[in-house]
Amino acid sequence: MLNIAMESEDVRMLMEAGYLLLAMRRFKESEEVFEGIQVLVSNSEVPIVAQGNVHCVQGHFDQAIKIYQQALKLVPESAFAKAYLAEALLFKGDVERSKSLLEESMAADKNGKTGDFARALLDLIKKGFRPAEEAKPSSKS
Repeated sequence: MLNIAMESEDVRMLMEAGYLLLAMRRFKESEEVFEGIQVLVSNSEVPIVAQGNVHCVQGHFDQAIKIYQQALKLVPESAFAKAYLAEALLFKGDVERSKSLLEESMAADKNGKTGDFARALLDLIKKGFRPAEEAKPSSKS
């Protein structure tokens, strides 16, 4: 395998480019950027999670879940991967598993951005946020 030394600033810029493409709804290009980053930093779960995010924002939750699980195989204790897996599970309707992963993520990253993200999602769940239920067609006419 080709081993290329990458400066963290270079990786950060590539990640930003991938997320910019994602924001522009250029999903294929965004995923390709994240796949390329994964080749360059194969020991990191971050670009794998980003690939999952490409699917999650499109509503492809099953695919996103599979990708987040791949990230956790690479880095089993990743609070980052757990938080995003929890989000996808929440949107699929698996509230209990989502809550458990969010609590793990918060415990692992008490004062960081991932912990804040997990805490915000957990607060929404506690307030009754159930996106899977809200997406179901209403029987009221």
